Amino acid sequence: MSAAPLTQAQRATIIQYAAWLFGAGLVVGLVFTFEAIGHVAAWPLLPPINFDFPGTEAGWRRAHLGLIINAIAMLAFAAVATTARFGSRGRAIYVVSVIVTGYANSLGFLTGTLFGVRGLEFGGAAANTATYLFFLVAVVTGFAQAGLLAAAAATARRSGGAE
Repeated sequence: MSAAPLTQAQRATIIQYAAWLFGAGLVVGLVFTFEAIGHVAAWPLLPPINFDFPGTEAGWRRAHLGLIINAIAMLAFAAVATTARFGSRGRAIYVVSVIVTGYANSLGFLTGTLFGVRGLEFGGAAANTATYLFFLVAVVTGFAQAGLLAAAAATARRSGGAE
């Protein structure tokens, strides 16, 4: 099969996973808000509830923004793939790479926040190792998606963007 952009179903798959991640980012944003004000407050739905979430306000801010930015990046990678020209195997790998990158990076932010670790190097507490591994997976799949997109864009440029 000749090189082609992502199919509508492939783009929709990325968009669906990005939407779920964006929603999760909004929920994490609520936790950030509750951590910032020191209690759960959802007037008029709930009275103030004293509850101390694990992690810090700064950690929850990073997690909230990390999930939202990862979701937006996934949407961007889905959008630009309409111009790039992939082989059939490249399209499949690209879709999986975009989704795994967004989710693994987001899970790294969440585990880091929940357990007070950064995951910048392997070892130490189990939570740190898990966070590191989430980020490592995101790095590997991120490079894969970037390389596939660059190659697919070069293919499209050489072909003059012909359908």
